[in-house]
Amino acid sequence: MTARPLPSTLDARADSPLGERLRVGFITHLDQHDDLSRIYRDNIRLVQGLEALGYDSAWIATRHFFSGWAALPSPYAFLGAAAVSTSHIALGTAVLPVVLDDAVRVAEDLAVIDHLSQGRLLAGLGKGVPSDSFHVFEAYSPDRDGTFEAKLDTLSWGLHGNAVEGGSASIWPPAPALEGRQFAGSSNIESIRAAARRGIGLILERFGNGPERTPEARAGFQKRQADSVAEYRRVFAETWGDSRTPYVITSRSAFPGPTTDAALAEAAETASRWNSFAAQIGRVDASRSVAEQFLSDNFAWGDPRALADDLLADPTVALTDELVLGIHPVTASIDDTLEKARILVEDVVPLVEEGWREARSDVRAPAQAVSS
Repeated sequence: MTARPLPSTLDARADSPLGERLRVGFITHLDQHDDLSRIYRDNIRLVQGLEALGYDSAWIATRHFFSGWAALPSPYAFLGAAAVSTSHIALGTAVLPVVLDDAVRVAEDLAVIDHLSQGRLLAGLGKGVPSDSFHVFEAYSPDRDGTFEAKLDTLSWGLHGNAVEGGSASIWPPAPALEGRQFAGSSNIESIRAAARRGIGLILERFGNGPERTPEARAGFQKRQADSVAEYRRVFAETWGDSRTPYVITSRSAFPGPTTDAALAEAAETASRWNSFAAQIGRVDASRSVAEQFLSDNFAWGDPRALADDLLADPTVALTDELVLGIHPVTASIDDTLEKARILVEDVVPLVEEGWREARSDVRAPAQAVSS
């Protein structure tokens, strides 16, 4: 697999090649083990391996409080190390909870990383996984939606290196091109519409919320996401016409194996810690089978053909410009993770891209509005 050109800006004409070829990424939660003296270096090696395999992008989950065993509360140092350890793979945040940060400082940090990586940063921005402890942050506000919009405004202002009102300084270093590589991560339809009106990209989470987290509700969750993407594209086209091109990133868990039964058996063993934790906090029903618990998490498994068929049955995938795969919530070594990543990119992705191309003809067609 050869890496595709980076979507350097969304300020592209609608007839540009942006979004006409499926870009493929891989996400790590830095949850392979709990040894903090090694986990960050191990995942730098993972990113380097993903680049060697031909992935277009490497994504890191940014979570506070070790939520879901994701070990990276702040992405900046890690991304700086990844930037100088690689040469062409794009580096993404999934997602940076800007509502808890000083947006001017975020602009400074992201700008430094973007220059350090020579324009390879993909800034996924969001509100963070909900927590009852966010009030410890000085920037916290219970108005998550309003705060998110205000932070995006300030971030955009900072990335353009604007002068400080009432002062003699300007924000430094400027990185205006990064505005075309911002992606709002949200399941809230109003936030998704706001992203479209801003002309920035959209990044979708891999699993549903609350009542969507059952095997029976999985298809409904996928349909809701597809409807949200269609609405994003509709509002985007209504706002920007042909002056900008929408860009959608979708994250999905996919666990490959030599056979579907073998994949399930391996996944069941390596995800036992996660499923026990998820049951304790009410995310999955422990009385259901392991397969049903996985489906509640929108987690797919199987041989390459079965995995590709599962992904293509998801209506969101056809509307997606970049598909980010990962094997979370299983626990695996870096070497095992890289081997799974190799199978995904070499054996599964070509099958997915074949079906994705067949479904792309009406992606940019005007969509009907969806209700809130």
